[in-house]
Amino acid sequence: MVKGKFSAVIPTLQKSPELWPLVQQLTAHPLVHEVLIVNNASAPLAWDSSKVRVLQQAVNIYVNPAWNLGAREATGEYLAIINDDVRFDDEALDAAGRVLRRGWFGIVGPDRSCFATAHTGRVKVRPARHTATIHGFGTFMCLRRSAFIPIPEDMRIWGGDDWLIQRQGRPPGALLNVRFVTEMGTTSMRPEAQALRAEEQQVADAILLPLHGSQWWHRPLRWLDRLREVRHRLR
Repeated sequence: MVKGKFSAVIPTLQKSPELWPLVQQLTAHPLVHEVLIVNNASAPLAWDSSKVRVLQQAVNIYVNPAWNLGAREATGEYLAIINDDVRFDDEALDAAGRVLRRGWFGIVGPDRSCFATAHTGRVKVRPARHTATIHGFGTFMCLRRSAFIPIPEDMRIWGGDDWLIQRQGRPPGALLNVRFVTEMGTTSMRPEAQALRAEEQQVADAILLPLHGSQWWHRPLRWLDRLREVRHRLR
């Protein structure tokens, strides 16, 4: 294990033009030990970088099995699970690394506000709202490799982020004041992916619903979310 460093895991079908600049950004980041590209497309990929490993698949294994594969192959202390169509400021990894070292949160991802056009103030992390986990964590999330619990095989494209969040022994943390840009679903919004999602929805719900309330932090975070909603209405 390479302590204090990230293994970045990126599943791809090579549909996003952001893949190449994203990999270049990650290989240049001092906290990134390696970039693992799970290539679900038949066309081969190659990078002229010792940090990049391409895990070529004979067929499309879909996103959640690709995350499982990347976690098994990773050698860094931390995982950064990243969509191939997202770009972000380097401070996102810097802040996630600090938070994971301190042990405050189990998993870190972008707050909904990170996808806005303007950001002011210093980068910080707060307990994530439920709406934030739905919106942003599926595009970018960081956690300890030792805390990655493999996603059930029946869940191929849907609910993997919720599974990982709900299974953590510590609450999720949401990044604030960091720029994120994404088309939000370059691959997942394709008709075949949507059809598979509809097919899997009932299975995923049966797996995920029993997890609610299974960790000590679930109920306090739910109350905090409700308090924020009340304060927002009062404003």
